[in-house]
Parts: sequence; structure tokens; C-alpha cells
Amino acid sequence: MINKLKTKSLLIDEDLNYNRRLGMPVEVYCPKSNNTVAFGRIEAFTECELSVNGFNFPLEHYLFFGCPEQR
Repeated sequence: MINKLKTKSLLIDEDLNYNRRLGMPVEVYCPKSNNTVAFGRIEAFTECELSVNGFNFPLEHYLFFGCPEQR
């Protein structure tokens, strides 16, 4: 997981909304199993969870990687 954090961009809420608006894919990573569990466009995004490929992922249990919004 340390390598993934060094080589990819960890997304925060503003970045997730940015990726959703542009239709850009995100990687959903489970730190508990050390695996990528989904990759695709964000279908829905709330303050508690994110939906990708028909599955809901609680924001507090998963890490999300993708394109950060330029600030």
C-alpha cells in the first residue's frame, strides 16, 4: 500500500466530485485486503459513499485514486 500511495494520487472529496463531473475513472482500493476492488466511472457520490460499477463503497473504508483537481 505504501508504494501505491507514493505512485498514485489519493483523492479527497473535491477531487472525487471533479472526477465524477468529467466522467473520469477512479480506482477503488481496499486497504484491509490490499486489493483494487473496482475501477470505473463514478455513478453516484454522497458524503458517505461512492458508487462504481453498480457497487457502493463507504468513503471511510476505502481509498480512492484518480486524477486530482488542479488547485
